[in-house]
Amino acid sequence: ETIGVASKKLHDHAVKDEESVNNLWQARLRTREMFRIMNCVQCNKCRLHGKIGAMGLSTAFQVLLGRSGEGGDVKRVHRVELAALVTTLSKFSTAV
Repeated sequence: ETIGVASKKLHDHAVKDEESVNNLWQARLRTREMFRIMNCVQCNKCRLHGKIGAMGLSTAFQVLLGRSGEGGDVKRVHRVELAALVTTLSKFSTAV
């Protein structure tokens, strides 16, 4: 229940008008493209870290926008996506 409330507050904060929804949706599509591009990277270690980062960003957008763009599907996040999200958040927090 608290996850749903937090997701709703985050969604309402990020989505102020139709243009912001469109921009977030375009960013989500770009993370999918980035995930596909990572298949072309030759170094296995770099490919793995890149895919985890891309999946973490994509999961963040999924929680924010949901699969359809209407709102978050926080109870439908797969455990691999959740692990990628936590790993990506950890990388971002240590980079600051």
